Amino acid sequence: MKTFVRLIRYCLFMSVTAFSAGCHSSDSAATQPKAVISQKVPLPDIPSASGIEWVGDHYYVIGDDSPYLFCLNAEFKVVQKVPLLEADSLVEGRIPKTVKPDLEAITSLTLDGQPYVFIIGSGSTTARHNGYLVPLSRQGAGKPVLIPLQPLYDQLRHDKSIIGEATLNIEGLAADEEYLYLLQRFAPGGNNVLITYTLSAIEPYLSGKGPAPKPNSVQTWALPEMEQIKTGFSGLAQALGGRLLFTASAEETPNAVLDGEIYGSLVGWLKAHTADEAGHLAKPQVVVPITEANGTPYKSKVESICIIEEDRHHLQAVAVSDNDNGASELIKLTFSW
Repeated sequence: MKTFVRLIRYCLFMSVTAFSAGCHSSDSAATQPKAVISQKVPLPDIPSASGIEWVGDHYYVIGDDSPYLFCLNAEFKVVQKVPLLEADSLVEGRIPKTVKPDLEAITSLTLDGQPYVFIIGSGSTTARHNGYLVPLSRQGAGKPVLIPLQPLYDQLRHDKSIIGEATLNIEGLAADEEYLYLLQRFAPGGNNVLITYTLSAIEPYLSGKGPAPKPNSVQTWALPEMEQIKTGFSGLAQALGGRLLFTASAEETPNAVLDGEIYGSLVGWLKAHTADEAGHLAKPQVVVPITEANGTPYKSKVESICIIEEDRHHLQAVAVSDNDNGASELIKLTFSW
């Protein structure tokens, strides 16, 4: 029986690779896409890691139930801890689930010439509607500026093309020179959705000088299953050539709030500004399971990713993962396609 179960799981794992092959562009079809972990680093001082961004020679990491922004050096050591919010009810360094801010995503962007990291809550409950702009300088991260996101999230929450019959649950965030991107994570009754704003439209809102804008575009995406469990977007990073690097994970859960068993994670490429075929969900250019060095699936929930080196057909990335028990891990991986 155990042999049979292992065979079934292997076949399901290979089906994800087959899905990727169907999305893969012909100019690199001779190369089998893969994403292999080369290094793992436990993060004992960072609970429930949910977002990572690389700026200069530092990594900026958040946790979904932590009140801090953590700054790590190139050796992945914490060198600065910036309070984002007051938290009076920490339990072993974690904010209780019912009141946690659920900070799920982080990106770097520049407003009026000042570089920031922008951090956002998921929007899945009323306690999760805040964002923070943290100014960056040579001295490190400065004092956070609270950004109330409820007006923006209320627009998204009432748009059925975004939430379907599920609830709002923003899990990914990225920005390039022209656009800000949000990822809505799949939950039963909903879809995986890429929400795009022009920076020119959203900058006044983030600066407190204008109303919440409407999205520039909304795209629904088809992702492969893992072990017959639907996968949902979990992280996003901007890349060269107008592409977006995304992560997704398979978690058996009935909604956007409860945790569930984790079956693995994916990484792949999205092309944001492409026309959808009528009646068809958009598909990633490439998507593959994240594996251990020995080729077995990485059985953890990758929450966020950042690119540290990029070439034509491969890149080096650093990601963070969380298994919902508070333990966090940083992984370094090579993605080839």
